[in-house]
Amino acid sequence: MGMTRKLLSISTLGLIDFRSDKERTAAYTKATKRQAKKQTKIMKQQAKQNR
Repeated sequence: MGMTRKLLSISTLGLIDFRSDKERTAAYTKATKRQAKKQTKIMKQQAKQNR
């Protein structure tokens, strides 16, 4: 399935997303976690500077 999906993605120039709902949800969750960690790090740095 992975190879087929990759070939279809290449042939459509990536305009069509062939991922399943589970894969989309997992990717979104991962991106959200990454952004939350980044935001927390910034907030900690700002709190440290304000002391």
